Formats: sequence, structure tokens, C-alpha cells
Amino acid sequence: MNIEPQWLAGLIGVIAPLIVRWITGANLSRRWKSLIAILVSSVIGFASSFLSGQFDTVSILQSIAIAFSISQVFYDQVFKDLFNKPTEL
Repeated sequence: MNIEPQWLAGLIGVIAPLIVRWITGANLSRRWKSLIAILVSSVIGFASSFLSGQFDTVSILQSIAIAFSISQVFYDQVFKDLFNKPTEL
């Protein structure tokens, strides 16, 4: 079975917001969280390209872009409300 790196990066990108949230907690600025999200997406891109046997520049960059894009969309549409629940008095 040959898995395309973009599919693997996309699948893992769905859980990337949880990974970033776990690493950063709630005490870092938005800028640092974004940088960590890019770093996590880069690791996902490299790993998915390597594991799929398509370890070339184009596959790596596509996998990074897909992982980052999907993680940002999932964060905005699904996890943002869960992570930022208003505190009740």
C-alpha cells in the first residue's frame, strides 16, 4: 500500500492543533503559537514524505503546506471554540 504524503500530512494535520495546544499551553503569544504550528507542520511534512517513500523537495513542501493549512482550518472551525470557552462567573 502506497500512501501519498499529502494525504498522510492532511490526516495528521487534523490532530496538529491538539499537538500545538499541548506544547504551548495557553500562556504564549499568538506569534509563538503560530511559529510552533509551522514547526509542527514541518515535522509532519518531513515525516509523512519519508514514511511514504517520496522524500523529495516537492513532496516535503507540499506535505508541510497541506499539514499547516488543514491544521489551521481545523483549529478555526472545530478546536477554537473548544479551547477558548468563556469562563463563567
